[in-house]
Amino acid sequence: MLKIENLTIKIEKDFILRDLSIEVKPGEILGIAGESGSGKTVLAKYILGLLGYPFEIISEKMLFENVDYSSIKYKEKLRGRTISMIFQNPTSSLNPVLTIGDQLIETIKLYNRGIDYKSKAVELLKAVEIDNPEQRLNSYPHNLSGGMNQRVMIAMALASNPKLLIADEPTTALDVTIQNEIIKLLLKLNREQKLSIIFISHDLKLLQSIADRIVILYAGEILEELSGDNLFKNIIKHPYTYLLKKSVPNIKEDVDFLNAVEGYIPKNTNFFDNSCIFHTRCPYVNELCRIKKPDFINNVRCHFPLCQN
Repeated sequence: MLKIENLTIKIEKDFILRDLSIEVKPGEILGIAGESGSGKTVLAKYILGLLGYPFEIISEKMLFENVDYSSIKYKEKLRGRTISMIFQNPTSSLNPVLTIGDQLIETIKLYNRGIDYKSKAVELLKAVEIDNPEQRLNSYPHNLSGGMNQRVMIAMALASNPKLLIADEPTTALDVTIQNEIIKLLLKLNREQKLSIIFISHDLKLLQSIADRIVILYAGEILEELSGDNLFKNIIKHPYTYLLKKSVPNIKEDVDFLNAVEGYIPKNTNFFDNSCIFHTRCPYVNELCRIKKPDFINNVRCHFPLCQN
């Protein structure tokens, strides 16, 4: 459905995304994980054509259903119509002085003609499992909980019947119980409407349970691509993926300290033209890692993969 090849984006001398290639299949959930600063949100905004100054696109090729949409003016044809996005903080994404109904109906009017807009709004609120939808249309964002506002954002994203939904950490600002409800809702939409989803998250345990495939992003480069099943079974090739998963606390284990990936994400500059981007933090670093950049082979960018299966 979506295919991006050799995408490189810079800010001055720093690479924000570097030689990145991904694809999303119809009806698939693709997870994207990595620390803050890895370029996850930049990738999402690129797909929607929302990147402006100071971002500079050096090279790109983006195909949607085999049609080239690399130009920003072409991406505008996809944005909101064929590809929709839900953001991290639903409360800040909604206008506090307009009712839920006003905002939802405004979105519906953009992409639908000759229908009963209020009925469509009620239908969408029912689809995202909001109770008493007719009454909720008259509510303001501050009248609703964070979880309810996120459901409204999902309803707005579905107003144009998109084929691809980008979810940028949609459960970050919500409590655990509500997070679970939102995840179940997205899985239901994926299953019933065959909706493709790009799910961006820091939570590897969440991604391994819901994503068909997971891309591990680091300093703008893809270090590994693996299935949710392989991540669950610890069939992991790249040291960064291993360290990320190891840093997730396990409530079943009695430990005195938390594991962490030592160091910090470096700026991806020309300094890493001839070295592995992760070598400054990798516990398994070898001299080859310092003098030669590894190619992305067999779904991993590493000279010495941990697992060869």
